[in-house]
Amino acid sequence: MEDRSSSAFAPAVLKSWSQRKNLLPGLALVALAAAGWVYVAYQSSPMGTTESMTMDGTGGGVIFLSGWTAMMVAMMVPATLPLILLYHTIAHNRVSPAQAQVGMVALLAGFVAVWAATGIPVYVYAQYYAEVAGSLVTVLPASLLIVGGAYQFTPLKRICHARCSSPLFFLLRNWRPGASGAVRLGMVHGVDCLGCCAGLMVGLVALGMMNLVWMFTAAVIIFAEKTIPESHHIARPLGVVMVGSGALLLVTSLLGGMAPGMESM
Repeated sequence: MEDRSSSAFAPAVLKSWSQRKNLLPGLALVALAAAGWVYVAYQSSPMGTTESMTMDGTGGGVIFLSGWTAMMVAMMVPATLPLILLYHTIAHNRVSPAQAQVGMVALLAGFVAVWAATGIPVYVYAQYYAEVAGSLVTVLPASLLIVGGAYQFTPLKRICHARCSSPLFFLLRNWRPGASGAVRLGMVHGVDCLGCCAGLMVGLVALGMMNLVWMFTAAVIIFAEKTIPESHHIARPLGVVMVGSGALLLVTSLLGGMAPGMESM
């Protein structure tokens, strides 16, 4: 069912990309994603890191969530372009061009809001992780990597991926008129996208959420999962790699923690 839905709706999605009225909105979204990557790159630089370290309390939380939101824009907007441009195409045929533009922005705002909110538990984890010591420094990321990999095999992952990778089907089922309807569409799609990418994002947090290499790798996988037909085949091999890497990291950490006691025997 996943294969047929992705393949059936791919031509309609590709057609929305080629329409002239989508050229400027598409370029604007690409520029927005590029700006997100620039901001994240700055935050990852020594200058950005120093600035973050000098801010604590509310200030530190604001900087973290700003960086997280920029990171989500950079990673998720390119993969969500088919849905946004398809929405713009449909809305353009139903309402005025100005209303279609407002609806597109509202949809994007609802989508980004969902992903921005996920930064709150990540910030709590980051604060806790900064205070741990000893073997927990490795055990926590290893455990997250295993949990994220295991999620790749769950029915929820499959269901959310099927919804997330079929933009036309999603719009036909969830369409609501007006800006408020567009915000709702964006939020519902954000939840579906979160359900699809949760395992990968947990793994990214484990490996280093502001590491540009891991971020770009995750972004490429997300783009492939949301836009390529039969991309559901990616989930399980990726889960195997994540669980295996997490288990190896966990065993290495535990053996390393036992080493001093073993040497004294």
